[in-house]
Amino acid sequence: MTAKDGKKPDTKDPWTSNLGKIGLQRYTVEEIAARDVHLKIQAVHDLNIEEAHHILTGQRIWSAAKVLTLYLAEHPDVVDFAGSVLELGAGPGLPGLAAAQICRKAEKVVMSDNKDLVLKLLRKNIDKNFPKERERFQCAHLQWGDDVTSFRERHGRFDVILGADLAYFRPDIPLLIDTTKELLSEKPSAVFVLAYKDRTRKKTHNFEWEIYQAAKRCGLEWNEVDWRVLPRWDEMVDPCDVKNLHLLLIKHRAT
Repeated sequence: MTAKDGKKPDTKDPWTSNLGKIGLQRYTVEEIAARDVHLKIQAVHDLNIEEAHHILTGQRIWSAAKVLTLYLAEHPDVVDFAGSVLELGAGPGLPGLAAAQICRKAEKVVMSDNKDLVLKLLRKNIDKNFPKERERFQCAHLQWGDDVTSFRERHGRFDVILGADLAYFRPDIPLLIDTTKELLSEKPSAVFVLAYKDRTRKKTHNFEWEIYQAAKRCGLEWNEVDWRVLPRWDEMVDPCDVKNLHLLLIKHRAT
């Protein structure tokens, strides 16, 4: 690649060298504090419009992740029983690390994503926040609907599964729910906590309807939580996201 002036771009420049599929790795640290949760999360926090096209979604902390983290901090009973925690599509790992901080007895915390670059970022945040407890954590590649059985054989099932802003495209929702069903512990208390922003523009057949249909097919049921009653949410959530953010508790259907 040659610039207009005929000179080759400076490969040492952090912008030029990080273009393309590997993402822009201009990370900074944001401190997140909510009750017993105190974390320092490395991610791409500030960027301009041009840079937004050159990062992976998993390199950022989205509003849904903050809502989920705040909910766990205010309702520790949701996770404090868990011996195992899985975060799906973890990105920088904020909710999963928060759960690990709340539930110290969880001996197995698996942070999953389908991008190697994001898994490296996850490992950095684990090392930064849990330098003496690294053995509790595993970073694992997981593509929903792809070889989930092998993933379960390696890592087992989980008492708590977390997901933040995973519902981007309708076709992904059945894969997400199917994967959750395969990996969720059979305990009655087992729960999948999902926070997401509904990006559909039509009032009918929105993401909530798609999730309901997929959950029903898998023998799961869900309840929506009013996250706007949580303290200090307005300090953590982008005002543009408030209207379309949802928080669901998904569990095995009672028999």
